[in-house]
Amino acid sequence: MGLPDGVKTVADRLRGARLTAEEECVRRRVLERFATGATVNLSTLAERSRIAPAQIREILRRLAAADLLVLDGTGEIVLAAYPFSSIPTPHRVHLSDREVFALCAVDALGVPPMLQKEVRISSQCGYCGASVEIQARPERVTRYFPTETRVWFPASEDDCCPIAESRCPNISFFCTSDHLETWRSVNGQADGVVLSLLEAFEAGREIFGSLLAEPSARQTRRRSWRSR
Repeated sequence: MGLPDGVKTVADRLRGARLTAEEECVRRRVLERFATGATVNLSTLAERSRIAPAQIREILRRLAAADLLVLDGTGEIVLAAYPFSSIPTPHRVHLSDREVFALCAVDALGVPPMLQKEVRISSQCGYCGASVEIQARPERVTRYFPTETRVWFPASEDDCCPIAESRCPNISFFCTSDHLETWRSVNGQADGVVLSLLEAFEAGREIFGSLLAEPSARQTRRRSWRSR
């Protein structure tokens, strides 16, 4: 089972944005900084990209308009860049020497293929709060508990605000199918798909696996995954 028909992911939005070389450079720098657990702001990006701060500001505004990242009110601090969040969420991704937060369950599962690193994900059931633990390599999940873990992916989108604020909060892990269905009933979540943990990992790999790849490699990877 795949994602709901018609849903646009960050990978789709990136393809549609048709970024310039400088915009692409800044986008990659943002993700690389988030992956280190560092604060991502205008001054640091200007220094590391060797691009004037005024131009960085405009590039960040453009990336935010394409919903590739989320800025604070000043336009100088990046609050989120899919799959990462600077604000704590229930989805912790443990790398070898640091911890980062993901915006949602599928985003967390997309981190190992994007960074090409083995990770441990700690989250919780969206209904009862029970612990969900996952170990994953770039190409596959190696262990997870509970064994009946499911992921809810809603179909609806709200065009008035970033996906990080509208859809991501509802893309959650659930410890059992029953708890997912109870949560859906309580919260009125009618449209969407229920994914097994392995299906959710494949979705994360398709969405995020090529975000740090060179543009020419993205199309190759997309064709490979779509043919499965």
